[in-house]
Amino acid sequence: MARKLRVLVPGAPEPGLERSGDDARAAYRRRRIALGAGALLSCLLVLLAGTLAAAAVRRELDRRLVLAGAGANAGLVEIEAEQLSLLRAIIFTSGIGHALADVDAASLNRLVTPLQANSNVPMVDLVRPDGAVVFAVRSKGAPAPVASRKGVTAIARSLATWKGSRQGRFTTLVQLQGAPVLLTIGPVLDHNAPVGVAMVMTPLADVLGRLAAQVGATLSAYHSSGTLEATTASDNPPAVASGTMAEVIATNSSSLREIPGEVREADGGLIIDHKVVAVLGVSASDDSAQAALVVDLVAGAALVLGAVTAGWWGRGRRQSPAGPGAR
Repeated sequence: MARKLRVLVPGAPEPGLERSGDDARAAYRRRRIALGAGALLSCLLVLLAGTLAAAAVRRELDRRLVLAGAGANAGLVEIEAEQLSLLRAIIFTSGIGHALADVDAASLNRLVTPLQANSNVPMVDLVRPDGAVVFAVRSKGAPAPVASRKGVTAIARSLATWKGSRQGRFTTLVQLQGAPVLLTIGPVLDHNAPVGVAMVMTPLADVLGRLAAQVGATLSAYHSSGTLEATTASDNPPAVASGTMAEVIATNSSSLREIPGEVREADGGLIIDHKVVAVLGVSASDDSAQAALVVDLVAGAALVLGAVTAGWWGRGRRQSPAGPGAR
């Protein structure tokens, strides 16, 4: 039987060894590709985890801002009720109508001041139909009285509707001395005829401060033009876009926006006397970016730790004896 002879050329590698080396290099390349793909996939997963965490934090923040806006409007109803209660106490107190008709400031002081002192309302004016202020009382820190309210359209409206279903009493937002004021107004009668009006007022800045403390958020009020009227923020927020203002006021809907300084604001209707008269912005710090960063760091650290553990375990497996009979 013929036998095959293998001729070895001096310096040439053995065929089996050459194939073994090629297989090792191919396996090494495959491992590098797998490691690269795994690293890329791990990075994408970490970024996805951070993005999802940020979205969840932002959704929760948006929910809280909308609820705070509803709470602020509910608190505003309470302030309106307080002002209306004081207004009714003034206009139904005997002698006030006669004193206003006689321009008797001393009698008005004796009758009105105790009523105002027992309320939470900081400003009261008793005004003649021509706008002349006969008597004014203020709480400490409130804007100073003025001699005339001429030009305030709410006065003429109240006197013109005193025989109506609401007897000329209503609450509105007005500009007085260049500052917005929550005004509750009603006619003062003497012998069943109006002789002037009582103006019960709270500066809008004070209203927002009180409501912000109740809902635990920063509040801002914007005019129908989009310009800022009052805010509890340390820095004035930018104006609201006119399109957003028109939509919010027309539909009493909410709109969300980002404010410089990592602040998120929900803009909704500012409801006074059952009508949307302006836009109420409710804002708070947006921590979604920080949440995403924390999740990214934790997820990245977990992946690195898992890779190191897997590598250590695999290395230990390769270095362990093949079995009981291994030497």
